[in-house]
Amino acid sequence: MNPQLQLGEFLHEFDDEEVSQAYLNLYGDQQDFQRVFAWLHERYNNAFDFMNYKAPHGSEGHFNAEDSRRMMETNERLTDLQRLTDKSGKALHIDADYQRVIDSSREWLFPSYGSEIPKGLTPIRIEKYDSVFNIEDTSISIGSAKHAELHLIGAGSYATVHKFTDPEYGITFARKKLKKTVEEKERQRFRQEYSLMKQFDYPYILKVYGINESDNSYIMEYCEHTLKDFISHNNAKLRFEWRRKLAVQFLYAMNFLHNNGVMHRDLSYKNVLVHTYKNGGAFVIKVSDFGLAKTEYSELTSTGSAMKGSIKDPALGSFKDFRAVNDIYAIGFILNYIFTGRENLPEDDSPVSRVVQKCSASNPPPLSERERNHCRGQATAKSIPVKACRRL
Repeated sequence: MNPQLQLGEFLHEFDDEEVSQAYLNLYGDQQDFQRVFAWLHERYNNAFDFMNYKAPHGSEGHFNAEDSRRMMETNERLTDLQRLTDKSGKALHIDADYQRVIDSSREWLFPSYGSEIPKGLTPIRIEKYDSVFNIEDTSISIGSAKHAELHLIGAGSYATVHKFTDPEYGITFARKKLKKTVEEKERQRFRQEYSLMKQFDYPYILKVYGINESDNSYIMEYCEHTLKDFISHNNAKLRFEWRRKLAVQFLYAMNFLHNNGVMHRDLSYKNVLVHTYKNGGAFVIKVSDFGLAKTEYSELTSTGSAMKGSIKDPALGSFKDFRAVNDIYAIGFILNYIFTGRENLPEDDSPVSRVVQKCSASNPPPLSERERNHCRGQATAKSIPVKACRRL
């Protein structure tokens, strides 16, 4: 039988098991595993609480026969769950303290006449207000019968990213999956991010291929490096013409977005990616992470939104007032990093420095009267600060 079907049948066995609502609430984010995790957690807590009572302060104690058999049954169900999840390409994680006691109990539990609790095993820390079981994918299903192993390559506040290689074509992809604990607003952003990226067919924008609504994940291009890693590891040997190619590709991407009414709003050295090719040393920029992107008609924006890790324009008063010109501030920092490998802005009068300083409006030269009047008009027309207008 298909491992997924076997696991599904096992999970359905717990549909009629009596479980306290308090424990079900601890696993509201675990979807199919909610009931089995709650059942296991409640059974182990009851057993551990009784063990603490029977063997206080780490002394030896007698665990009753009925309670011994009950815990042995719980251990057997846990073993079955671990075996089935492993076959299904999932990893079951258990709180370290709980794992320690469970492993120990397999050695001293007996079904008849009770069991002697080993000295030093108690007191056991009992968790009543947080989960102790968690499930994670270790592989992804490819077609009806094939699986590909998942390798974690990144984790943020609301999603994780794994890479996997399609066993039939030998092509490596990435999968971005939303964490189960996120709020509904983040789920909306996740779906919006995919829908927005799906519209793009542009060489310097990360491409997405398909979304799985059931587990809130989507498949996308795999890039070997962030811009941060690529530059930091190659800074000493990157020739100017290579840096210029990176910069031009990045500018093409941002020009494409802005011409299509899209503001990224979360630019950083880590969400600009670099895909490298094995033959010939070629590389290409890929702009990614559109979770905070805003279009002209987007309604999923609030004053409480925050840019985490991005380069924030100090001229921006409120996040909801973000305009394309505010992206330009971050563009200046990224261009500077591409050409110099440094995050601090330059202060010389080189051609690159002049471009960077115009983007960031950092230490600008005095404006002429004509420039001041022009900037005031632009700022009024586009509802942006005068300082930001200098970048236009």
